[in-house]
Amino acid sequence: MIEVWVAIVLTWNSPITRTVDKEFSSSQECWNYYEKGVGESMFGIQNLTSQGNPPTIDFHFSRNGIAIRTYKGKVENTPIWLSCEQQ
Repeated sequence: MIEVWVAIVLTWNSPITRTVDKEFSSSQECWNYYEKGVGESMFGIQNLTSQGNPPTIDFHFSRNGIAIRTYKGKVENTPIWLSCEQQ
């Protein structure tokens, strides 16, 4: 069986939208794709740790055991949540 991971994007405006952004073959491939400015160019400024650093995968808060990365959206700072989930 082939594993498929998807990047889920939640945009917290009215109404809340849930979008599958892209498919990957592993969780690590998914998270790596959004590193080095890709996530920021797509969604807006990433929320940083209290030390001002980009958070590592184990820093992110989670929902049902799934890590979530957060961004200040490009439009009116609408919060954006990004998660990589197995399908």
